[in-house]
Amino acid sequence: MVLNVREGPVTLDTNSAVLSIKQSTYFYAGFTNQTIYSCELNNRSSNNDNIDLCTDVHPGELSHTPEHPAVQQQTENAKLNFYLLVMNGVRVLLTKTVAFSTLLTLRAMLF
Repeated sequence: MVLNVREGPVTLDTNSAVLSIKQSTYFYAGFTNQTIYSCELNNRSSNNDNIDLCTDVHPGELSHTPEHPAVQQQTENAKLNFYLLVMNGVRVLLTKTVAFSTLLTLRAMLF
């Protein structure tokens, strides 16, 4: 695999590519700490003009947009957890108030 970056091409070894049983092809992710302008492999090339490179991936795995149902579910779960935490805090506060009030009432009656 050849990654074309600003300083020139970077050649990567693809011997450790992963075989996809479902699609019967190999996948290899090439990384560099520089901006990749295009890449080439087996006389096929791709460049940054391809906006949606992950069309074959299940949308639930890579979608992090706010309107995605999984993100909305996480937001709803976070709100629910917050409300449950607040309700537990109110219960503890009410329990302490009743217990303290009862102790003061008993103290006033006995002493």
